[in-house]
Amino acid sequence: MKPTEIQVGKTYRNRGRGNTHRTVLKIAKGIPVTWFGAGDPPDEPVVRYRYPEGQEGVLYLSSFAVWAGSEVSE
Repeated sequence: MKPTEIQVGKTYRNRGRGNTHRTVLKIAKGIPVTWFGAGDPPDEPVVRYRYPEGQEGVLYLSSFAVWAGSEVSE
């Protein structure tokens, strides 16, 4: 998906089988996220999301968009 397609309050499934769902809670710069890459981290918004089981996680918006295969329609 494109980063511009990711919206707060929407639930997305992963590419491939689509077994994993994540609901977007917030998209903003300044949300703490661990950067494992070489060099400086991206200067972009971060997505805070929740799994159906209740755990929360964070990813850079571009990474979340690559992970997301489609929106889950309810």
